[in-house]
Amino acid sequence: MSSLLKTLRYTLKYWQYILISLVAMTLNVVTGFVVPFLMVRIIDNAIPNEDYDLLWQTGGLMVIVALFGLVLAIINIYSSQKVAMWSIADLREDLFRKIQSLSFTNVDKFKTSRLITTATSDIARIQQFFSMLLRIIVRAPLMFGIGLFMAIQTSLALSNIFYASLPILVLTIVVVMIIATPRFMKVPKTVDGLNKASLETANSPRVIKSFVSMEQENKKFNAANELFRTTNTAAEKVMAVAEPFIMMIFNLTLAGLIFLGAYFFKDGTLLEVGTGLPKVGILMAFSNYSMQILFGLLMFAMIMIFMTRAIASSKRIIEVMEEVVDLQNCDDCVDDFDIKGQIEFRDVSFAYGKEANEVLRKISFKVEPGERIGIIGSTGSGKSSIINLIPRLYDVKSGAILIDDINVKQYNIASLRSQISVVTQTATIFSGSIATNLLQGKKNASIEELQMASDKAQASEFINQYDDLYNHEIMQKGTNLSGGQKQRISLARAFLRNPKILILDDSTSAVDAQSEASILKEIEQLSNNMTTLLIAQKISTVSQMDRILVLNNKGSIDGYDTHENLMKNSKVYQEIVLSQMGGEADA
Repeated sequence: MSSLLKTLRYTLKYWQYILISLVAMTLNVVTGFVVPFLMVRIIDNAIPNEDYDLLWQTGGLMVIVALFGLVLAIINIYSSQKVAMWSIADLREDLFRKIQSLSFTNVDKFKTSRLITTATSDIARIQQFFSMLLRIIVRAPLMFGIGLFMAIQTSLALSNIFYASLPILVLTIVVVMIIATPRFMKVPKTVDGLNKASLETANSPRVIKSFVSMEQENKKFNAANELFRTTNTAAEKVMAVAEPFIMMIFNLTLAGLIFLGAYFFKDGTLLEVGTGLPKVGILMAFSNYSMQILFGLLMFAMIMIFMTRAIASSKRIIEVMEEVVDLQNCDDCVDDFDIKGQIEFRDVSFAYGKEANEVLRKISFKVEPGERIGIIGSTGSGKSSIINLIPRLYDVKSGAILIDDINVKQYNIASLRSQISVVTQTATIFSGSIATNLLQGKKNASIEELQMASDKAQASEFINQYDDLYNHEIMQKGTNLSGGQKQRISLARAFLRNPKILILDDSTSAVDAQSEASILKEIEQLSNNMTTLLIAQKISTVSQMDRILVLNNKGSIDGYDTHENLMKNSKVYQEIVLSQMGGEADA
């Protein structure tokens, strides 16, 4: 419940609309009770006495009250929707900012599918609850309270019907809530499973089609879909079974009123003194009040159901919002600085999670400013882990990483990352134009800078083929580009920043040999002002570097030297060379 209250705080910013909504709702409920009250005058006074003046006056007043109630209802709906939409927009924006601030460790903890569900389905449930809250939260108790008061004032004798109907209805609602609540709490987790299956399929269409594994993926999705169906059906089944019982109570109450009215007509309790005519208007008004009382309770039950769903969703939202980001700036972090590019690892060990196995063990090496370092090793040796630690995407488990002799934890994270460019192995391309993708490297870059960066990354040769050049539209995930083109745009984006440290994670693997040679040549020319770390699988690529860091399959360093010296001293490097070059390596 506390998590729901925390999300409700977002509505307080729009307290004026909340006040308008509540006032309009209250007056609207009151108008709903005025109409039956006026109806008694028409049926029991105007019609029997043929008082047409009273009939027209009362009828006209009923029309005015009804129109006034309509206006109030429109005001209530508009203001409640205003509060719901704007407050949820604020909550959604804060949630998105929080998700962006999460470290890789935090994202690994929640999983991508969970974060997507939280930012969409869970937010939608809270919005639905906010909207209903301002339209019903006051209406339900008012309808019950005022209705009960008016019913008793109208006929104390007929009020005896409530001794039977109200306890049964309240008991039914309580039982429904007890059974339905835990079932509704399970539904959001099954949505996570659906999103996970959909996300994996959407992200890997080529692999799925290439290996003809559509049937296998369909089975995985069907399993997640079936779990969602059964869980949601179990929750909705309670409501489906409860609805006819509640309607039966409504109808039995109405039937009971008719029998009770007939009884009181017979014994004279509900007869007009002097005329002996039955007070039909009182019976009709009491029946109307009774229905409003019962509907008030039903609305309360609806609020509780929506509240149950909202509590489950708000708990998931607040879990993300209050997640402690493990990568934080220190209190006295260095903010205004320009790094030179010296990098040092001192006995660094690292694992993905507290209980996970170490992927790096006691790593120590030093890179001087402007050096070009190649990193090579077998799959799973920890190459990517090393480069993830330099811009502090993760924190080390033990040891220290220093840049210009200062621990990376002492730097302001945003300022540090602004001077480092990382080009990942899988090129990340966003929907938009080529220019918008490049400008992520430098927001205010000129067209000349875009062209220069594209030339260095060998991207100009295909960009210049487009009639609209840098305005050429790129589809989502760059599906209208080849793998090599996406890598070259990623490289151009990194060059545009003019970083002090450039990290390339096998980011030339999809370009042809000639383009790779040109890119490496550009890196060599830029090396005076830029330290370069290049992960590669090919010996021909790393052999041109100033020094090469060789990792074994245990996450430890097997060698750190030039190509020539590693051929003599590193067994792992020799094996890699032999596997790629064969007899040429002996020569």
